[in-house]
This record gives sequence, C-alpha cells and structure tokens, in this order.
Amino acid sequence: MDKCSFILDTSVIIDILNKQLNLLEYLNNFPDCEVYINPIIMIEVLSKANMSEQEEAAARSLLGSIKMIEIDQLTCEAAIKIRRTKGLRLPDALIAASSIILNATVLSNDSHLLDFQYTSYKANATK
Repeated sequence: MDKCSFILDTSVIIDILNKQLNLLEYLNNFPDCEVYINPIIMIEVLSKANMSEQEEAAARSLLGSIKMIEIDQLTCEAAIKIRRTKGLRLPDALIAASSIILNATVLSNDSHLLDFQYTSYKANATK
C-alpha cells in the first residue's frame, strides 16, 4: 500500500487550535501518512488580527510540527492552471496546487476545495 499524504488547509489548523479537531485521533485512521502545510497556510494562520501571545505561540508550535512544502515553480504553474479552470482565490489555488504536486489530499472545511479533499473529513466528527 502506498503512503498517503495530506495537506492541511487553514480551516483545519484553526479547528485544531480551537480544539474542535483532534488531528492525531483523526490520523489514526491513516497509520502510514505524511502531513504537510505550505507557507500560505502559515501566513493565513499567523496573520489573525488581535492574536494573543499565547495563541501565536500555540499556532507556531503546531505549524512547526508539520512538514512544510515549498511553493516552487512547478507549484506556481499548477496554481495558474487551477485559477484559470476553477477560479479559486490565489491562496486556495496554491494549497490545491501543493496537493497535486505532493499527490496529497487536502483536509479542509472549505467547499471550494472539494475537488482536492478527502470526502469523509468533517471537523466535528473527531471532537
């Protein structure tokens, strides 16, 4: 069996930080998987207005524990195609492009990323 890969969307990181999702419990269903984020996710999470020092420390700790994929030329080209065909906003196109480059599934609550998502993911399912 091939190793599975997931890229986490910003909505999932926020669910984890708000204790609405236990990622480790969820990932127990996928014992041999890799989990990634890209810089867009880090920027979106850490640019929250009025973030307290404790919230920022928790966010940085969580983000630092997840593998970061670079946004390289190949990812940019994939994002261009996605924006042209799907009309996604740039951050979402880059997240989707990263999933394509990694051959990963996006974990997200956002309906506009459905084409790239693992269909059984529900944030509240693992409370």
